[in-house]
Amino acid sequence: MNKRTAQAFSLGLIFAAIFLWAGSSVIAEKEPEKKVAVSDAKKILEEKGYKVFSNDEFAKLNEKKAEVVKEEKPKEEAPAEKAEEVKEEKKFTLIIASGMSPGDVATMLESQGIIDDETKFERFLIDQGYHTKVQIGKYELKSGLDYHQIAKIITKNR
Repeated sequence: MNKRTAQAFSLGLIFAAIFLWAGSSVIAEKEPEKKVAVSDAKKILEEKGYKVFSNDEFAKLNEKKAEVVKEEKPKEEAPAEKAEEVKEEKKFTLIIASGMSPGDVATMLESQGIIDDETKFERFLIDQGYHTKVQIGKYELKSGLDYHQIAKIITKNR
């Protein structure tokens, strides 16, 4: 390719770039903006299963919710105490097989009600270095154990 051909080729590229830029900017500016009226927006939202409230309706709903929460609080305390008593008595046999991750173990323990949060327990195992020491085997666990006690059991105190 000689100098003249290279100049013609680059000039063609420049013209093509200018043409594309001008064309896209003109087309983009002429597209009509879609304006949706409030009534149309409400219809669209209701069709998709949403409920639309005015500010007054929303405020009334929040007031009712606050009243319901106040009324339910004393009721929640009594069952919570019973639930704790039941949780303390709960026993579970955990079987750890080859290839199970600490996350798998945590998921099983949470599903059986032995721990309250699988993510926290998995994080505990990793942070404390127990995640590499988990042993394959069969373990008897109770729901009243804390994370440290469970970790010691499933690592056989390693």
